[in-house]
Amino acid sequence: MSEYIFEEAKKFIEKSGKTERNELGRTATNEEIELLKEKFGDKIPSWYYHLISELPIIHMEIGWQAYESDDDYDGIEYVKILEPKHMIEESFEYYPGIPIIEKGYVCIGGDPTGSGDPYFVNFDSDNPPVYQIYHDSGNEADEILTNGAAKVANSLTELFKNGIVSA
Repeated sequence: MSEYIFEEAKKFIEKSGKTERNELGRTATNEEIELLKEKFGDKIPSWYYHLISELPIIHMEIGWQAYESDDDYDGIEYVKILEPKHMIEESFEYYPGIPIIEKGYVCIGGDPTGSGDPYFVNFDSDNPPVYQIYHDSGNEADEILTNGAAKVANSLTELFKNGIVSA
């Protein structure tokens, strides 16, 4: 399944039309991958390390249709793929990450508007769904996951395949 995620991420980069080095995101360094492995252990699969170390998706913004559009608002929200140090911070140092890391949820994206509502996946499946988890939805993992998790995409493949390119 991971090859589908990789291919859709690659297509998203191509679709973005961003070809200049200063327009693209970046890839994770070997040191960053080792740090992730040290902090997360087996919570992150090898294919995700391959994805972020081979494709320049770190710092890229992927849009999704969060709300119906109207005259003043297109209804699009964005996931900004986090660099490894921010994945660690959001998962281990801040809410909602602290309680839900024990349930296997790893922060992979931030909200570029600064809302404080990051994006998480649980890598228990080969092609996990993506959730935006609201920071003010509780203190306990079950409470947060029940009351504060909004599914953004049914899978990472879907996120990249249907992703809307930021302007």
